[in-house]
Amino acid sequence: MVKGLVVADWKRYVPGFLFCLAFAFIGMNLDRLFRSLSREGVEWATFVYESAQMNYVAILLLGGIVIRNFLPIPASLLPGIRIARPVLKPGIIILGVHYVWADVIRVGGLGLALTGFFIFGTAIIVMYWCKRWGVTDGLGGIMGAGTGVCGVSAIIATGPVVKASPIEMAYAIGTILLFGTLMLFTMPYIGQGIDLSESQFGAWAAVAILNTAQLVAAAEWYGTEARDTAVLINVARIMFLPVVVLFSLWFYIIRTGKEQDAAPISKWQLIKDKFPVFILGFFVLVLLHSMNIEALGGPAEAGSPFWAMNAAYTWCFAIGFAGIGLSISIDDMKKAGGRAFAIGTVASMVKMILGLGVVLLIGATALRVTGG
Repeated sequence: MVKGLVVADWKRYVPGFLFCLAFAFIGMNLDRLFRSLSREGVEWATFVYESAQMNYVAILLLGGIVIRNFLPIPASLLPGIRIARPVLKPGIIILGVHYVWADVIRVGGLGLALTGFFIFGTAIIVMYWCKRWGVTDGLGGIMGAGTGVCGVSAIIATGPVVKASPIEMAYAIGTILLFGTLMLFTMPYIGQGIDLSESQFGAWAAVAILNTAQLVAAAEWYGTEARDTAVLINVARIMFLPVVVLFSLWFYIIRTGKEQDAAPISKWQLIKDKFPVFILGFFVLVLLHSMNIEALGGPAEAGSPFWAMNAAYTWCFAIGFAGIGLSISIDDMKKAGGRAFAIGTVASMVKMILGLGVVLLIGATALRVTGG
């Protein structure tokens, strides 16, 4: 039974994962060094850490991009680098100790309405106009899902349903990665430039940035309140993934009568397969924190189990960010092209601008996570 839990070729993932772990360790310690020197009044450290915002997020992302694209990385490291990115998910689960049900109901409910509007608005409009412009069902379906809900994950989940070709998948993923990367590195500075509060920026990132990993990175970069708001709204967002896949199935297959010519698809099985199970762990920790169990303590109570978990989430994020930075290949982003690029440009820009307007109207107070 234990053997069955281990991938047969697990050894090939070890070198790359250890490389990410070492890189994360360096990034975290540089963050601590810059922060301590800045507090001591060292001018260059103050500029690097406070003005240029070179915290561990920026160090790992920018450093990873430089290493991946300008230094030779052995092919043997790539499998392990790929599996470092999902380490973000345990970090998101652990962040459940930052919330209570009041946050989930207030901010999460608002986020559910906000993301629901933008997700289905984007998906429906993109799929409709792709039909009008003569874009193939495969490309239209994956671009509608990808720009609507959660980027690459949505593309991969929707691709088999709408029968997207490998080249269409490559174009769509390249486009999503390109815009996600551009937003990741520009939105925090735009937010600072227009004086967005941390909670407002977190909500804006959750609406505008397509990939979960990139939006968590941008929000963590901006601040802890931004991260808490972004993660909670993103949890609401990715719960829509199976629903968007079902909508794609209806829009392209059932509605057009093509279901009769294709192999039958179980809708319930589709929902079970596409549901992001890790969210359940997040809600379990929210519940435990809301119950105020003395033995578990709290994130700020030194020595308690929740305090230890809170300390661990940063390392999960650091390893994940190292994996993201080392995975951003300029060659991969160059695959964005043709109609996929045009669709992604329009959808991403409109979503970003409208999302900012809505967040400004809502205000900072309604979007702030209190943690109890």
